[in-house]
Amino acid sequence: MSPQEAEQRRRRLKAQARDKGRMVSPRRLAWADWTIYITNVPTRLLTVCEGLVLGCLRWQIELLFKLWKSHGRIEVSRSRKPWRILCEVYAKLLAMLVQHWVLLVSCWRYADRSLPKAAKTVQRFALGLARAFGDAGQLCEVLGTIAGCAAQGCRMNKSRLHPRSYQLLLGVGAYLDAYGGEGELPSPAASGEGMG
Repeated sequence: MSPQEAEQRRRRLKAQARDKGRMVSPRRLAWADWTIYITNVPTRLLTVCEGLVLGCLRWQIELLFKLWKSHGRIEVSRSRKPWRILCEVYAKLLAMLVQHWVLLVSCWRYADRSLPKAAKTVQRFALGLARAFGDAGQLCEVLGTIAGCAAQGCRMNKSRLHPRSYQLLLGVGAYLDAYGGEGELPSPAASGEGMG
């Protein structure tokens, strides 16, 4: 880890320990300098740089679940009746499945699109999508409108401090070139920056 990131980790460890009324061991503080990845992939198939990028991308599935929970409000119900709650969960999961399908056909090919922004776009057209089911022509028209919105907007905000996942996937060299050769290799601290 860079000295700044290691120091930030130490501060976080000390704060957590202080909250629990404990002390952090010197050994644990020393480990703050390191992030260790263990793999059985041979070096001819995975470079160190690529391994670091994959390490940063490990949270993407968690971010997808977060998208479903926060935008789909899967865990929220006004009912106290167990069967109604279960029915709502199934309905919301189906809605998230349809939303994800629409995201796949409308904006997945654009690496720099924000899934939360695209999900809001899909939600704005939800009534039109519901009306279009059963009519292939009308469904294609609504999907085309959503795809057009995704093509024009829904972009992620750029980040110079922590590269976005798509920037990491395009390659560390391409990322450094895009910002005039400034910066360092991506670190695991950037892992939570992927979908926003």
